[in-house]
Amino acid sequence: MKSKLLLIPIVIGLLFVPASLRAQLLPGNFWDNSTFESLTAGMPDGWTYGGSDYGLPPGTGTIDQVTTLNSVSPTHSLAVIDNSTTGYGEWFSDQPLAGNASAGQTIGIQWSEIYSIASGSGNEMRVHVLFLDAFGGGLGDNNFVVSGNSPGWNTTLANSTFDVKNEQLVVPAGAVTMRILLTSGGPSTTTGEYIIDDLSVAVVPEPSTIALLSVGGLVGMSVLLRRRQVAR
Repeated sequence: MKSKLLLIPIVIGLLFVPASLRAQLLPGNFWDNSTFESLTAGMPDGWTYGGSDYGLPPGTGTIDQVTTLNSVSPTHSLAVIDNSTTGYGEWFSDQPLAGNASAGQTIGIQWSEIYSIASGSGNEMRVHVLFLDAFGGGLGDNNFVVSGNSPGWNTTLANSTFDVKNEQLVVPAGAVTMRILLTSGGPSTTTGEYIIDDLSVAVVPEPSTIALLSVGGLVGMSVLLRRRQVAR
């Protein structure tokens, strides 16, 4: 009974932990600057802006932006805010696979997102994932498209809440680089905003590894319970 009573303040405390502290990257995440908090001259380290209508510099009302209007952890998030009907913008980041993931392994990709895309035929934005060979050739073209409003959208970015998105991809043979893009995409007339934060990438453990970890956890819990019983 005493041990149960001790857990009550811990549970209550967790309920009041700020959302930014509850946000977690995938275990084993190997993507650099996943929270977009490492900045140089207002630019997120490891990320490059581009597109046909991105403006210079980003973050001054043009499409490619780093915003503090809303975030998961702690203060910055990555955005494409497209008010132009004549072009598009994008952010992209490359990560070498050597030492991180091998051909045939399953990669888990997780990010938090808010979006509001103007209605209309083909209007969409996307997280775009590419696998590249040693010559820069594409080995896989994966588009996670969004349109309309995200479930957490509430009139403005500042009033909205992030929703977590999880995807899995298999590393193709010959891939040496993984590229992730956040792009306004779709036809050039697409307008709206797409904001992401806490983007992380990690190898998905094999079922046998998960089983071993589960057994280890059960054994550890059993030992802990026995120690408590002896202490009584």
